[in-house]
Amino acid sequence: MAKIRASGLKQPFASPCPSERIRQMPYLLSMGRGESYGHHGEILQGVIPSAVGIPRPILVTLPCLHYRVTVCFFPAAGNRLQTIPAARPKAARAALLTLSCLGVSGVGGLLFLNGNIPPGQGLGSSSADVTATIRAVADACGQTLAPERIARLAVAAETASDPLMFDGPALVFAQREGFVVERFDNPLPPMELLSVQDPANGSGIDTLSGTPRRYERQEMARCQALLETLRAGIARGDAGLVGAVATASARLNQRFVRKPRLDELEAVGRHHGALGVQVAHSGTVMGLLFRPGDRDAIGAARRQLAARGWKSGLPELPTSAPAIAPDVEDSASNASR
Repeated sequence: MAKIRASGLKQPFASPCPSERIRQMPYLLSMGRGESYGHHGEILQGVIPSAVGIPRPILVTLPCLHYRVTVCFFPAAGNRLQTIPAARPKAARAALLTLSCLGVSGVGGLLFLNGNIPPGQGLGSSSADVTATIRAVADACGQTLAPERIARLAVAAETASDPLMFDGPALVFAQREGFVVERFDNPLPPMELLSVQDPANGSGIDTLSGTPRRYERQEMARCQALLETLRAGIARGDAGLVGAVATASARLNQRFVRKPRLDELEAVGRHHGALGVQVAHSGTVMGLLFRPGDRDAIGAARRQLAARGWKSGLPELPTSAPAIAPDVEDSASNASR
């Protein structure tokens, strides 16, 4: 196995690693492995004002244990980087950015991605690919990066990223800036999800196509109010408030990524006592949220939806955002920066 020496050149980008010094020490690279979960869309997505009053896009995702991806990185000398089983340009860019961030040059290799997250449905497929890739490349370099650094690299790689690199309590994430706006004290309250795919929504969406969404003033005020309600719901462990926020956010999203039969799904949910509807704001998937253990209502709703031609499933929701890797940079690594 060849030793790969870190480059003394400056980084080609600044934002993910603004103060990183390129190391002048040899690396012995080996195969690296990284993982990430996906999600089931968002509880809330919109825009709130930043500290200086500029509109800031934010989201609160709904973690989902059913969806995940594993990436193995096999480094090799040279600059060629290949992804298997198909082209993954965002993951490839994330790998190169991570190598540069860690001060490694003259390295390419192979990224092998294995997961079950369908693209274009708003389940975090590209963010999971990118997050797992960053972890795999760092692992090959003998490093474990903090989630804050992974977030910056992920945004640099794919323009906007889901906060899949963070675990623990629920949080508000600025998906186009790559940082946590607010951490709640608690996770989302326990809920059960009936995942729904309506053929009328189409087969998939390019989540980064077009220009960023432009919210009107009243929509921004609505997002702020919903965030306050969500904060109260999480603090109290009130799943009903969380479901109400998810429903309102889904309605607000209709102007941007319309779900043709959202009203129908909401009516089915009300009939069977659901807490609310929940959608992938940049995808096609939708869901009904129920209180834990409400299996009779879930089964009845599922049968009614099937009779109308809708596909449904019951993916597992964690009681808190799942941790796959510690993502804590050790003191020896930090001391050299």
